[in-house]
Amino acid sequence: MSSVHTAYLVVGIIAAGMGVIVLMSDPRSGASRALAMAMLLLGLRLGLSLFEHAGDTAWQLQAAAMARLLEAANILVGIEWARRIAVLSAARLQRTIQVLFRVSQLLGLIYGAMTLGYIAIAPEAALQDAPGLMRLSGLEWAVFTPVLGSSILLAGIAIVLLLLVSADPAECGRLRALVISAPFLLGGLVLAERYVPVSIAVGLLVFLGGSVRYYIVQAQRGEFMRQFLSPQVARVVNLQGMSQVMRRERRQISVVVCDLRGFTRFAAERVSDEVMDLLQRFYQLAGEVASRHGGTVKDHAGDGLLVLVGAPLPVADHAQAAVRLALELMREAQPLLRREGELGLGIGVATGHLTVGAIQGAGRLEYVAVGNAVNLAARLCQRAEAGEVLCDRRTHEALRELPEFPAQAREPEQFKGFDDPTPVYALTAA
Repeated sequence: MSSVHTAYLVVGIIAAGMGVIVLMSDPRSGASRALAMAMLLLGLRLGLSLFEHAGDTAWQLQAAAMARLLEAANILVGIEWARRIAVLSAARLQRTIQVLFRVSQLLGLIYGAMTLGYIAIAPEAALQDAPGLMRLSGLEWAVFTPVLGSSILLAGIAIVLLLLVSADPAECGRLRALVISAPFLLGGLVLAERYVPVSIAVGLLVFLGGSVRYYIVQAQRGEFMRQFLSPQVARVVNLQGMSQVMRRERRQISVVVCDLRGFTRFAAERVSDEVMDLLQRFYQLAGEVASRHGGTVKDHAGDGLLVLVGAPLPVADHAQAAVRLALELMREAQPLLRREGELGLGIGVATGHLTVGAIQGAGRLEYVAVGNAVNLAARLCQRAEAGEVLCDRRTHEALRELPEFPAQAREPEQFKGFDDPTPVYALTAA
């Protein structure tokens, strides 16, 4: 194997490896799948060069035909990658951009057919490279350049338009890298054999820079989206992947529901910025308290919130942890609420078997907990006066051996949605 063929093989492995990395990193994206296929086709084409000059003339012609097919397919799939980006991120000039890409692909098909026809009609000329920097002869320049050049020109115009109207900075980074790397990558079609590996290697390095930028932007987006998840859910995603969060299961957990008292009047008497400021401070406090006891803030609903203790991460003695969470939140929220006027806090705690997991709808994922304990905690919260923490019987039973959490039994309540009166217990901290 000559040094030139070794260089072809090395660059081909790099190209194919980049394709595998793109596919594994972003398998659900149609654009990334097309890009991965383009990289793999480029790797195969470079690897095929090892066989183009081996064997007899018939074998060389077959290898040359396969090489031309891979080149045409590489161009078509590369254009398809850019076209799929346009489908997702170009709101304006969408039709114009799509037409340009489709015509460019059609010309790419014509170019591929012409190269195969040239091999069939003039096999000796097709196998003979011209001396010098460029391997194409004058006839080949005259026949193929107008078609291939028109295809590349139209695709280039479409990409420039896409860069002007696209709202996706991640994909724009890869497109800009493609524009810069394209002359080096396309050089593999016209340069003399000994220069091709270097030209393509430079093109791949330039494009790799744009791809790195793409993944940096995607990582920044992921970090931003994590702010919309509770720390516990984000931790499960990081450690165990989305499949664990998506998995539905039935488990016993505790639910804490709290609601501000007097908030409607407070909101009516204050400007909206003051109301938002209070809610932000209250939510931040509640989130910090919940995190200390293994709770996951599931929902913010106006002036109330719902906390799960025991899902998505299991919590030992979740009922006791939920009670500690509720009492600590009540104690720490009182100074904040008193400063803002006649505001109070009511909390309900319930324990039971719930089905937890993620459901998908309206284009988004939502982590949910479904079961009577959620409804019961909400009813207890509604019944609690300002400054009260009420719990159900199951939660109370988990506290029997903990004297630091005395509970006073109340008259059973008939809650909406429950057939029988429900035992209610008022909790206090010793």
